[in-house]
Amino acid sequence: MPTGSLNKESRRVILHVGDIIIDRLTNQAGILIERTRRIDMIMDDVYMWEVKWLTSVASVVEVPHANFLEEETLKLWIVLGTYDWHSVNGGTFEL
Repeated sequence: MPTGSLNKESRRVILHVGDIIIDRLTNQAGILIERTRRIDMIMDDVYMWEVKWLTSVASVVEVPHANFLEEETLKLWIVLGTYDWHSVNGGTFEL
């Protein structure tokens, strides 16, 4: 998928507090807790999501996850299928 298509598809993902993401590699789930704005010298505004990761009984190995994820990167991982996304508004992402 060309980069332009990835950017177009990632714009379809609208994240909200309370959304659930599931890491397909580790089968761990996280809840989006809070969105914060950060200032970056190169990109101007950058938005970060605080994620509360839940432990999984089914997970054989507990893999540490970052507690803060950059919004555009998170959307890209959802589009690429690394994370499954379940929105509190009923949205999911499917190609």
